[in-house]
Amino acid sequence: MNPGIARLARQLLPHGTFSRGLHSSHALFKDTPSPKEEPGAKPAVQETQAPEKIEYIGNTRFPRPRPKPRKTIRPGEAVGQQTPAGKLEHKPLKQKIDQKWRDILSPEKNLETRAKIIKEITESHWQNILDLRNNGEKLFEAPADLIPATTARYLPNLEGTTLAGDTVDIVDLCRGKTTLLTIEFVKFAEKHTLSYINLFEKVFGDNEKVQVVQVNIEENWAKAAVLRLCLPYVRRSVPKPRHPRYVVHYGGVEGLRNTLGIANPLIGYAFLVDPKTRIRWYANGEAVQSEAAAMLALTEALLRKAK
Repeated sequence: MNPGIARLARQLLPHGTFSRGLHSSHALFKDTPSPKEEPGAKPAVQETQAPEKIEYIGNTRFPRPRPKPRKTIRPGEAVGQQTPAGKLEHKPLKQKIDQKWRDILSPEKNLETRAKIIKEITESHWQNILDLRNNGEKLFEAPADLIPATTARYLPNLEGTTLAGDTVDIVDLCRGKTTLLTIEFVKFAEKHTLSYINLFEKVFGDNEKVQVVQVNIEENWAKAAVLRLCLPYVRRSVPKPRHPRYVVHYGGVEGLRNTLGIANPLIGYAFLVDPKTRIRWYANGEAVQSEAAAMLALTEALLRKAK
């Protein structure tokens, strides 16, 4: 160090400070002294949230999808559309093919299709299965009362083909009679819908003012091809008197599912529809004793009102 600088530093700094060194920050600045640790005090530990445990599928390293909260409607809430459904226009096959090509070449339809694909990608295929595993095969237990006629909504229309080979609308099938309408999307849901159908037919099978309409929907185009091949088996398994009222539909029905409150397509659904095609009661999953009794009692009530 230059002797002149050292001499100047001794004159400016307090006595004894220079001995601790010119490079000491305590000598040049008056910092706030650090707090003294008490003897025996534990060192401060920053609390961190424990990492969430990740479950994997089997022995793979693919994470298992996390179940989402079950989305369902309030039991007894009116479902359906606000106005009566109009008659559908049954187009010949050639017109349907021409319309399909126009949709493919339409930029607006392409944007709609793209939005649907993105929505399907973001929704896990396993969510519905996880929902059944965690919450059971029933969304809720159906109430024992009819939806009032003043607030009841109307059944939306859907075109399909019966096992007898006729092209029909489900609204036309239901109009004029008290109808138990069942909807299923997968074979697994058949046991749910049959728990209502078998009891309903046992009690009202001889009543001409009452009927059962079954709807089998396949939204996936690949599975629809398989279902077409399996139709002979379906015809053999379904009693022949039901064939004119067993409707098969191929194609997406997202609007119908939202309108009817169908939260999980793996579950079977049953709807009690009055002669004016208003939905007066509905249930899901396999029928329990209270629901079976309610269905029969409410059907009797609708028959009395229809006289």
